[in-house]
Amino acid sequence: MRTTPPSPHTPRAVLLSTDLSCRCDRALDRAVLSAKGWQARLVALTVVEPTAASRLDMGHAAWHQARQAAQHIAERRLHADMARQDMPVAVRVEQGQVTDKLLEVAAQEAVGLVVTGVARNEALSRAVLGSTVDALVRRSLVPVLVVRERAWEPYTRVVVATDFSPDARHALVKAAHWYPQAELVLFHAHGAPYSLRAGMDPMQAQLAGFQQARQEAEAFLQDAGLPDDIRNRVRLELLHGDPAPLLHTRGQTHGHDLLVLATRGHSKLLHILLGSVAQRILEVAQNDVLLVPAPTATAGE
Repeated sequence: MRTTPPSPHTPRAVLLSTDLSCRCDRALDRAVLSAKGWQARLVALTVVEPTAASRLDMGHAAWHQARQAAQHIAERRLHADMARQDMPVAVRVEQGQVTDKLLEVAAQEAVGLVVTGVARNEALSRAVLGSTVDALVRRSLVPVLVVRERAWEPYTRVVVATDFSPDARHALVKAAHWYPQAELVLFHAHGAPYSLRAGMDPMQAQLAGFQQARQEAEAFLQDAGLPDDIRNRVRLELLHGDPAPLLHTRGQTHGHDLLVLATRGHSKLLHILLGSVAQRILEVAQNDVLLVPAPTATAGE
């Protein structure tokens, strides 16, 4: 049986970040599904954080023993989880600060994507994971996929939020190549720069904003250099207002299964999304979020 060779545009390796809790099962399923679809290596990582007690409190021997015990438990549980998968998985168990180790292993394994989950109920877990994801997104050189939904199938409805910056164009191109069978919606929210024009009533300003946004969107798509078959799949969606609540509402009403965001850009959209609004979206959104950094020569593709 002939096997279709992997695409040169998709990740050659995927890194799953798991804390071994049941809430990471969805991230595991999505990581496995993605790696299979791309014929990529899958690396599973859990990080054992340093014990709260210091060496002075416990004594060196007891402290070292506690670290070793935690390491062995994590290794056993992670190997057991990965043994149930129907594809090879490289297992890594590290000790240290979570974000530092995630970035270190991502570089060592030359991954093109990091997959992680989000906490759900416990206030403490939510705060810790939120800060970890936030730090990871800000520092990662490769895209980070934050998983919320069950991975029944490859993504079929993908929304790419844009501010028309080069980095947003990079995110669109990546989404188009990674999910070639998906419906692609290019989303842009236009607002204050148009509605504050002197001498215009609100309706005129909103119409002017829409017309200008449409022109910019068409130019943005033209400059993206997408093949015709991909370009023809892209549908524009231009709305007036604050992008964050619009995206949240859209996820609830239109049912897209993946939201793609560039993590850098020249407008307020990305600055806001990486701050408090991003935290809100990651905590309450029902759909998965792919955060794409600016292109680098070190990305694992």
